[in-house]
Amino acid sequence: MEKILIGIYNFFEKRRLLFFTVFAISFLLTGYFAMQVKFEEDISRILPKDKKIEKLNQVFQNSKFMDKLVVTVSLKDTSAAEPDSLVAYAGAFVEKLQSTLSPYIRKINDKVDDGLAMYLYNTVSDHLPIYLDEKDYRSIDTLITPAKLKETLEQDFRTLTSPAGIALKNMISNDPVGISFLGLKKLQQLQYDENFELYENYVVTKDQKHLLIFITPAFPPNNTGKNALMLEGLDSIINDLGETAHKTVTASYFGATAVSVGNALQLRKDSLLTQGITVLFIIIFLGIYFRKKRAPFIILIPVVFGALFSLAAIYFIKGSISVIALGTGSVVLGIAVNYSLHVFNHYRHTKNIRQLLKDLAIPMTVGSFTTIGGFLCLEFVESEMLKDLGLFAAFSLIGASLSSLIFLPHFIASKKEQATHSIRTLSFIDKMAAYSPEYNKYLVIIILVLTIVFGYWATEVGFESDLNKMNFMSARLKQSEKDLNTINQYALQSVYLVTEGKTLNEALINNEKLVTDIQVLEAKNIVKKYSGVSSLVISDSLQKARISKWEAYWTPEKKSSLLATLYKEGAPLKFSATAFDKFKLLLDRDFQLADAQAMADVRKNFLDDYITEKPGKTTVVTLVKVSPEHKKAVYKAFENDQNITVLDKQYLTSKFVEIINKDFTSIALMTSLLVFFVLLIMYGRIELTLVSFIPMFITWIWILGIMGLVGIQFNI
Repeated sequence: MEKILIGIYNFFEKRRLLFFTVFAISFLLTGYFAMQVKFEEDISRILPKDKKIEKLNQVFQNSKFMDKLVVTVSLKDTSAAEPDSLVAYAGAFVEKLQSTLSPYIRKINDKVDDGLAMYLYNTVSDHLPIYLDEKDYRSIDTLITPAKLKETLEQDFRTLTSPAGIALKNMISNDPVGISFLGLKKLQQLQYDENFELYENYVVTKDQKHLLIFITPAFPPNNTGKNALMLEGLDSIINDLGETAHKTVTASYFGATAVSVGNALQLRKDSLLTQGITVLFIIIFLGIYFRKKRAPFIILIPVVFGALFSLAAIYFIKGSISVIALGTGSVVLGIAVNYSLHVFNHYRHTKNIRQLLKDLAIPMTVGSFTTIGGFLCLEFVESEMLKDLGLFAAFSLIGASLSSLIFLPHFIASKKEQATHSIRTLSFIDKMAAYSPEYNKYLVIIILVLTIVFGYWATEVGFESDLNKMNFMSARLKQSEKDLNTINQYALQSVYLVTEGKTLNEALINNEKLVTDIQVLEAKNIVKKYSGVSSLVISDSLQKARISKWEAYWTPEKKSSLLATLYKEGAPLKFSATAFDKFKLLLDRDFQLADAQAMADVRKNFLDDYITEKPGKTTVVTLVKVSPEHKKAVYKAFENDQNITVLDKQYLTSKFVEIINKDFTSIALMTSLLVFFVLLIMYGRIELTLVSFIPMFITWIWILGIMGLVGIQFNI
């Protein structure tokens, strides 16, 4: 190895112009391809690549629930309710949103449209049989008894002769018996949280001190550039409104988009800060140690080349890298600078480049191999971010070691300096390095005692399992989340159950099976309530079955008997013979399946968040309200069903920790074996290999012990 490196050095030493040309071209080429790498700021890349978690992550990425920003408009003084102040603020807020931020917002849900209730009634009436189940037919049996019909017609008469009769005339005319209302009751399933009500068509809490507005951004949460501009605009609007006519009201927002933007901005800031501090420290320290102004900058040449070389390699291998992985650049920087430091410092002793290359070729090659191999072991874990880190670190060190042995020798000394063997003044660092602690028995005893102490505390170290602590959230965003959870307690108890299929119809069939199982859990008081699309958007097969049930139920005899009773009981109340003609048409109608076009507006206005359609794949979300102590029962009921994904923080965390523990053990075993066999091959003696492991073993015990003492937990 040393012969190759010395040969390269001799070749370039005689051809200085060619050397600097090759040096410049190498930097320019690696720099150019490094600039082509795409940087990903998606925090979800930290998640392990497990089948279940991968499916969860897909749901997170595509779910419209996750995209939403929830804006909470609140009274500053909550001692008294002032709903009109909330409404006035909300109106001004939405107006400013629409005028200034429309390119960044896909949809704003602020008010409930008055016309939607009538539209829904008409939709249910037009397709009534598909909204009725077995329980509803038992209710119909009661509704069509003579006594109940008489009571219902009397109620209809009172309604028609009241001011409300103008609005309800058509509804009563179409269905005087009230069968359609059995179908409309299914809409109650969409009201998931009883803590809210409508005030002037706005969603407010029952104490009328908070109002909610929902914003769907035009861009997904991982497009942090565009979303950062939207959030800046939101902050500006909130500040402007608070300083003008709405001083008694304040607003805050929370959602995946806000968290993603906060993560991205903080990652950039932290990466620049940590690497800036590292570079500055290296420059100052090396300048003092080597007492040469150019020394720190020359030593950083391999470090910079290694980083560029790594990014260029990653561009050709996969084209992108996680910014989180780059955030560990300060660690890689500290390792990479060691290579050039070895070369530069060894030169201070030898003053001969060829002797330097002869002495360092094997140690640096072997040392690089074990370190690079250790980082490449990360390619066997399940997290894409850790794989990115492994690639970035490994190729950085490959580039840095090559640059240290090929380029650096031509920069560290002139021929004049090599010819002059002046006596070098020892610095305090040299004096410290010359000290031999192994001969100090007191120091050895202290190390042994501390190792025992740290060994005890090492057992206290665990894994950080709270995923929220891996996100950066500003104090303002944390407070927004806390306020939202305070007024929406069910958000803390919600479990998302996601069914999927190649088509919408297939996904709906799976969802209907799911709802049957949920109802069983509801009967056992495990599930308190559920909300989803099953009551309004129904699969073709179930629609056909329900239409057949309707046709079988309304026999000619039953229809004739019902109409005869209506005519008889309606006559004393002055209902004309033609008053029930529309209802007769309802009973005689030939109902057809409600196709996608017929249900398009219902989906758009009520169920858009529950259904996600992609080419070849559709997902349907059902929310279930579960008390914390019953969550495990819900997981157990559905975790083995391949068509159902349980989406919940607690469930995700348990899977996450399980995989991380497995990965951690694998990495430790692989790196230990790698180092062991390299040392065994180099030394050729097992006892020397085992002795070499002692410092590494003691260091590991100390690291774990210190972490246990100060309460630091491992995270990914």
